[in-house]
Amino acid sequence: MAGLLGIGQSALMAAYAQLQTTGHNIANANTAGYSRQEAVLATAGGTYSGGGFLGNGVDVVTVQRSYDRFLTAELASSTAASASDSSRAAQLERLQRVLADTDNGIGAAVDELNAALADVVNRASDPTARQVVVQRAETLARRIRDADSQMDALGRDADERIAHGVGRVNELLQQFAGLNERIYAVRASGHTPNDLLDERDRVLMQLNEYLKVSAQAQDDGTVNLYASGGEGLLVGSRPATLEVEEVGMGGQGVGTIHLRIGATKLPMNAESLGGGSIGGSIRFRDDDLQATRVDLAGLAQRIADAYNEPQLRGLDANGRPGEKIFATGVQAGEFRSLLASGERLAAAYPVTAQVSSADAGVQVASFSVGATPGTVPLAIRFYPDTGTYSTDGGATKLPYAAGATIAHDGWSLTLRGTPKAGDEVTIVRNENPASDGRNARTMILASQSSRDVPGLTDRFAALVGDLGARTQSAQASRTASSGLLANAQASHAEQAAVNLDEEAARLMQYQQMYQAAAKVIQAAQAMFDSLLAATAR
Repeated sequence: MAGLLGIGQSALMAAYAQLQTTGHNIANANTAGYSRQEAVLATAGGTYSGGGFLGNGVDVVTVQRSYDRFLTAELASSTAASASDSSRAAQLERLQRVLADTDNGIGAAVDELNAALADVVNRASDPTARQVVVQRAETLARRIRDADSQMDALGRDADERIAHGVGRVNELLQQFAGLNERIYAVRASGHTPNDLLDERDRVLMQLNEYLKVSAQAQDDGTVNLYASGGEGLLVGSRPATLEVEEVGMGGQGVGTIHLRIGATKLPMNAESLGGGSIGGSIRFRDDDLQATRVDLAGLAQRIADAYNEPQLRGLDANGRPGEKIFATGVQAGEFRSLLASGERLAAAYPVTAQVSSADAGVQVASFSVGATPGTVPLAIRFYPDTGTYSTDGGATKLPYAAGATIAHDGWSLTLRGTPKAGDEVTIVRNENPASDGRNARTMILASQSSRDVPGLTDRFAALVGDLGARTQSAQASRTASSGLLANAQASHAEQAAVNLDEEAARLMQYQQMYQAAAKVIQAAQAMFDSLLAATAR
């Protein structure tokens, strides 16, 4: 009877352990990182008797969690990749919005400036038309400054994200080291602390949200952590420390990360971090943002060159040589318009072409200045009998064909008609620059595309297109890595998550087992009472 009572007692304790474990599972069904637990039972063996071995009941061996280290490693890796792609894509989308405004962006400002210059071509003597050019030039410069300022803000935001991530990683490494110590101490009992192991895995997943971390289990129950490049983040009991070192100003990839291991300091970049939101932010800041800012600075310089070169060759409304419209040799954030007033717009050519007489056989069809003209006045004399012309009084005669372009010393012209003997076209200084808008047309042409050189609008479109391609690529990577993360989470959940329906069924099963064990004890007690009653007679 003592044996039967012991068997009943062991069955009761086993049923209670299973009920308690199942209740623990149900209570933590929605706890992040919790792995389903299960009580492991084993027979208590048997005692030999003349009729064979009689069983001694059941033992509760341990409580184990449902865990697969390969699924956990896959989930950690997928978490790091998804965090990196999501961080980069989100910041690229913000950057794209800086340049994507087609109505109020830089490209629209270039078109508006050219429209104002075209108005000056037709109404060069109108002060209002000239003043509109001043306003449009300032608008273009301001939009470039605003775009660069917003990019600078995005760079500072990326720096702050990186610094926050570094601080969080250091906190999590300390937590992980503390959990290692607690697990090591508990493992001396010979059993595994399941809840502590789950908590440690949860910290590992949080670490992978900031950088890719690989875990290597040790025989004593502790886990060493390594970065993607093999650098030791936690080896033994002392965690390494991430540090951000500022080496410049302006949010242009100036915050470098180092891993301090004792007295050793190792540089870390996006590749060595391997992923996580820190790696994604570094890649955005040092690659995507920096490339876009360089392209914007190049565009600003090209804008300045396109309008400044003709401006410097022309004359303003008062006949003075033109001065720069836009500042050169400055950062995009310092780009500004130097055109103080409409009168200072050098819309006129410094020289012009005049035909010798009204009854000459030729007339000027087009005239342009491509560089600073040389000596003026300069007479072009025609010799119809020989089909030649000269610019030096006949000392050197050059062939001439009707409609051919005559280019000399910074200017070029095209004539219509057939020259007569004695016809001359004279290149003279422009005496009426206030009503001449031909150089404004040159500015427009300089900003537009030619056969070999893309115009300002095309350059801006290429900048936006490159940024768009980067953004689309990042979005595609984010979609792909998010899908892989969802698959890894589903696989991990299938292995470790709590199914409430299954737990409810087990709860009923173990409850019946508990009741049956109680019946065994009750039967043993009844038999003992019967024996006492028989011996008392």
